[in-house]
Amino acid sequence: VELTNPYMHDGRFHSLNDVLDHYTSGIHQSATLDPLLQQGIALTEAEKQNIVAFLRTLSDIGYIADQRFAEPLD
Repeated sequence: VELTNPYMHDGRFHSLNDVLDHYTSGIHQSATLDPLLQQGIALTEAEKQNIVAFLRTLSDIGYIADQRFAEPLD
């Protein structure tokens, strides 16, 4: 997860922290916005740090570094 930036459907965020900031204070109202997100998600800085730390555990550095799975050079 940590290695797959940029994030979101349009690639507008370059860090996991940017994504969490968006969900806590940067949500723009629209007709298609899920009602559960209309008020944002209240997260403390400590909670944000904990979420980012968890998401980083989902990154598989061993897989990324394994040449068997590298993109072919043509």
